[in-house]
Amino acid sequence: MNERNSFTPGLTLNSAFYFTVTFDGDESMASSFQEVSGMKMSFTEAGVEEGGENRFSQKLPKPPEYSNLIFKRCLLPNASLEAWCRNAFDNQHFDPKNLRVTLVGGHGRALASWQIISAYPVAWQLAALDTTSSELVIETLELKYRHFKRTLPI
Repeated sequence: MNERNSFTPGLTLNSAFYFTVTFDGDESMASSFQEVSGMKMSFTEAGVEEGGENRFSQKLPKPPEYSNLIFKRCLLPNASLEAWCRNAFDNQHFDPKNLRVTLVGGHGRALASWQIISAYPVAWQLAALDTTSSELVIETLELKYRHFKRTLPI
């Protein structure tokens, strides 16, 4: 049986921009997404009391925290990506993957790219299935990850 994959090289979506997501070591998981969010890092602070001086408390940064990465797209088949998610949710077997998110212009050229380290699924959702609406069904995939960095376009 021929496995269908939602990533089609050279396919131009009806948009000025779109995102491709490729997984290191597994080309069959590559997908296109209409929206990517959650690439955010922030610091929280820890208060440290000064010895002998009770009027002041020093604020020191803790290690950075990262938001969950959220991908959205219309529902398309991708057997490898679905199997990876199902293995996490059904069997609690988490297989962290490194991946690359690439912003692609309407002309098909990479404009920017980000490397995501040690990502694994934490939520998977389908939008409401409404027969009275002509809207596409949107699939949302949420990933936890260790960190990200911007890389040069590939």
